[in-house]
Amino acid sequence: MASVLGFEPTSLPTSPLTMTLLVRLEPDGLRKLLKNGLRRGMSDVQLQAHLMECWNLRPDAPESTHLLNALDERGWLTRSADTGLWKTRLGSSTTP
Repeated sequence: MASVLGFEPTSLPTSPLTMTLLVRLEPDGLRKLLKNGLRRGMSDVQLQAHLMECWNLRPDAPESTHLLNALDERGWLTRSADTGLWKTRLGSSTTP
């Protein structure tokens, strides 16, 4: 999966997401994804467009699922049940 994404999602730090960490993350597509989730968040359509633009991936591709699951496990990017938007959470981590 690293060949498509440019990294292995499970290798991401498990620490809470900070702005310092966010700006150091590689590749650029990952940083952009998390930045897009700040403030208002992203709709499913916006998330799909980002996955296609950065990695040429459909949202139902195994690599997309793997990435979103890894980010959700860390509490960094989650889909809000209330709004349906994908939101980046600074200072959040769901792993010890």
